[in-house]
Amino acid sequence: MGHLNYSRHFSVLAAATVILFLLGHWSLLNDSLVVTFALNGALHAAALVLALRAPQSLARKSTFVAIAAVLSVLTLYVGIIGLVLFAVLPGNERLYVVLGVCSLSGAITYASLIRLFWLRNFSSRLILAMSIVCVLATSLAYLARTYVDSLGAWWLAAAWWFAFSGGLWIIDTRGGLEINLKRRPRGTTP
Repeated sequence: MGHLNYSRHFSVLAAATVILFLLGHWSLLNDSLVVTFALNGALHAAALVLALRAPQSLARKSTFVAIAAVLSVLTLYVGIIGLVLFAVLPGNERLYVVLGVCSLSGAITYASLIRLFWLRNFSSRLILAMSIVCVLATSLAYLARTYVDSLGAWWLAAAWWFAFSGGLWIIDTRGGLEINLKRRPRGTTP
């Protein structure tokens, strides 16, 4: 069954994606990247806490959302530092590398926060696997964005959200990847 009501979680994520699209379409968040990143982190975290199956205190939920927003802003600063560190790379390649580093660091820190707050059995191996899926999804979303002008920054956030939540859904409800990674004793059949 899992720790979250995933149909509710994905429905709230879809609504949050529409909010991001409208904010981008009306150019309401173009001036402040800090606010944009904080909002991205808070929206996904809110979608997660609204889908929790076990009752939790409002203070705990609010703390989780606030920390997720701060971690998302820190990801922005990882990207800024990455642009400087990878300045030797050509422009387009540098953007893909920095986007990958941001996506990876954001997924690792956010999944660690989820482990700290809600899913204690969320192993480091699963966090890393889910983070790699986020990097791939974000890279593909950025590639699609280069060919479709109507896709804005909201598209990258939405792709990352759904990749992260899809990985979380698989891990939480399907027993995760660890079941497939464990070695079976000799003489047993799968």
